[in-house]
Amino acid sequence: MIMIMNIVQALQNSAIVLAIVFAASSASHSRIGFDKYHNHEEMTNYLKEITEEFPNISSLYSIGKSVLKRELWAVKLTTATEMLGVPNIKIVGNIHGNEPVGREIILHLVQYLLDNNSKNEAINNLLRTTVIHLLPSMNPDGFELSAPQPCPNDGMHMSGSRANANTFDLNRNFPDIFNPNLVPRQPETKAIIGWLKSIPFVMSLSLHGGALVANFPYDGSSDSDSSYNHNNNNMESLTPDDDVFRFLAKQYAGLHPTMHNGLSCEDDYLKFKDGITNGAAWYQVIGSMQDYNYVWHGCLEITLEMSCCKYPPASFLKSHWEDHLKPLLTWMQQAHRGIKGVVTNRITGKPIPNAIISLKDRENYINTTVNGEYWKILLPGVYKLSVKATGYDEKIVRVKVPEVRENQKQGPRPQLVNVQLEPTNKKTIADSSSTVSDNDHYNTYWVSDDDRHGATDKAVIGTAADTDVVLFGADWPLDDVQKSSVDKHLLLGVGVEAEDNDDDDDDNDGYSDRHGKRYDINWLQSMRPPLPVQSSSSHSGNRFPSRVTGVVTMLCLLLSPYLVVHVLP
Repeated sequence: MIMIMNIVQALQNSAIVLAIVFAASSASHSRIGFDKYHNHEEMTNYLKEITEEFPNISSLYSIGKSVLKRELWAVKLTTATEMLGVPNIKIVGNIHGNEPVGREIILHLVQYLLDNNSKNEAINNLLRTTVIHLLPSMNPDGFELSAPQPCPNDGMHMSGSRANANTFDLNRNFPDIFNPNLVPRQPETKAIIGWLKSIPFVMSLSLHGGALVANFPYDGSSDSDSSYNHNNNNMESLTPDDDVFRFLAKQYAGLHPTMHNGLSCEDDYLKFKDGITNGAAWYQVIGSMQDYNYVWHGCLEITLEMSCCKYPPASFLKSHWEDHLKPLLTWMQQAHRGIKGVVTNRITGKPIPNAIISLKDRENYINTTVNGEYWKILLPGVYKLSVKATGYDEKIVRVKVPEVRENQKQGPRPQLVNVQLEPTNKKTIADSSSTVSDNDHYNTYWVSDDDRHGATDKAVIGTAADTDVVLFGADWPLDDVQKSSVDKHLLLGVGVEAEDNDDDDDDNDGYSDRHGKRYDINWLQSMRPPLPVQSSSSHSGNRFPSRVTGVVTMLCLLLSPYLVVHVLP
């Protein structure tokens, strides 16, 4: 009997030691350092391993493939369990193949957020209230064709492959509101377009290199006449949300150790006041990604030029990471600045999808999701919010966004403005002052499955008497709201009202803006995002390495003859 107990104790001790050893080995193997740039295979292995290590916080999926069929990997991070009203944000790196500093920073950001969720209150709060999507490389083919360059340089050195494998500049490849963009849409561009149609992103960053500045829309203007045109007159092309864009850009630059100084990467080049610039005032671009994000999807995207060297030696990576970490974390918190809410039918309580949310003094709008959700980033002030939808009376709501009590740990908190619309017998809707037509905005359909968490967000009761709008209102009509979580399986179908077009990709659909100007754009073609790549651990919360289980089983099998011969009667 004593011998049996000793053997059992020995087996237990062995299992514990093996578990510790293999767990430590697995953890260290899924970490990366600053000693090198990681090629596509290394990046893929790292992303798979680290998301498998944290299956309850992270998931890995692909938004499409590059020209050479490399996966465009994205990592989704969140600990939110009640997804209704939770904003989605994204960061995209390596749009230009020879500008990979942002690619490596995103890889380290994944690692940092996962490692610090249980250690840092601010990170924990960010992940509980936000869905963060990180795409390290939009142009993996161009990256594989590039190599590091000596530094310092003038920041605009064009070595390596800036373009994709078809030699197209992906940041000149999107639909453009000011000029027809007839350049054939590339697979990487189509993947981003499909991604934006699928998820109602509130904010976005596009990470570049070759300068040190925060660039905000518009990149183009009605005077744009080429794909790359330096603006000698420094004429700005401003969006209706210019105040918000400037705030976000200036806040980022101000938190960076040197960006806010506005120093250029060469003495005789353009200086950037406060480290920010309007895109068109720097140089005009037709078909930029940040303009497309904003005009077509209401997503506030800023282009960050993160380093003077486009592709510096790896020895520069750690310092760039340290310089950008605090600005990145603070930027992510700004998704909760302003207002958010849900639009419902006053009679039935059902959510109203595709309702139009606009401000009376701004010529743009956003649409509600299929669950009636909306988000609008605003600075402190008083606004007149217009809410309208087909079959309902328009409602004007006076909204006061208070001054933010800056809390370094928690960040800003949105004002909750739920709106109830009164059904009407009219079947028409007032003309919108948007820059693009209704049909050009996405309709989002969230596909739920057993792994999804129910949308059970609650709010505190209270009513604004003079506006008939629910502020901090009663329970959202959850019985009629589809589950809106983008959880472990990101499978989203997109409906965009447009005529079918069986022509080749190079052909363009017709589109007229509110001024009657005709555009040729092929992005209206139906483009569903590809099915996600599911982590092998996404169905289970078990983090115990499978190798440990196998080794312990083998030990038991090896010792079983000993037990039979020496112990059993």
